[in-house]
Amino acid sequence: MRSLLWLALLAMLAGCGSPQPASSTASPTAAASAAASASPSASRLAVPAGAIGFRVADGSKAVIRVNEVVASVQVPGKAVVTTTVMDGEFVLLADGGFAPGSKIRADLERLKSDNDLRDEWIKFNTLQTRLFRYAEFTPVRATGVPLPLPATGSWNAKIEGTLKIKTTERPVTWDVSITRDPSRVTGAGMIVFKFGDYGMDVPANRLVLSVKDEVRLQVDLVATEAR
Repeated sequence: MRSLLWLALLAMLAGCGSPQPASSTASPTAAASAAASASPSASRLAVPAGAIGFRVADGSKAVIRVNEVVASVQVPGKAVVTTTVMDGEFVLLADGGFAPGSKIRADLERLKSDNDLRDEWIKFNTLQTRLFRYAEFTPVRATGVPLPLPATGSWNAKIEGTLKIKTTERPVTWDVSITRDPSRVTGAGMIVFKFGDYGMDVPANRLVLSVKDEVRLQVDLVATEAR
């Protein structure tokens, strides 16, 4: 049965068209441009006096949770989809603002749950990751942390900024638990929004009977100081 489902999915993808393979004669300039687009944090942000710069490190992850009823189970459950591929950098200024260019990205193409068919459906239909691969958070201001930021400590803070998914960018405020030690800073926070807030349809297909129109996005961030 699982193989039949996969064949049905592949047929659907083929019917909708697949991207053409990249030409092997692509110019070095085009290749360099593509690489730069894939890694916007390759160039470090300037860190002015009194500010602290950070770069997203391994161990970071973004977790999406939605409530669903699956046809084969027919009881409420929770879909948990995770990406551990994140990058970016940010500079916390002396006044609590963030320097222009500060940004954190999550690679939605690398989302993974306990069900491969669900993953492909979400990426192809709901998020359209072939066109919009990344979710991007641009921090604007932090409140609730002492400034200048001590080398060690834990704080409950608020981070204001904008979250972009697909082509929609909306202001958000994260309630974040922050811990800093001499080697790194960690932050964990969650926001809740509806699919339509970011131009997405509530998932619906033959395998999923219903999905609650509520998305819980948890981000666990690990960052090291940029020196």
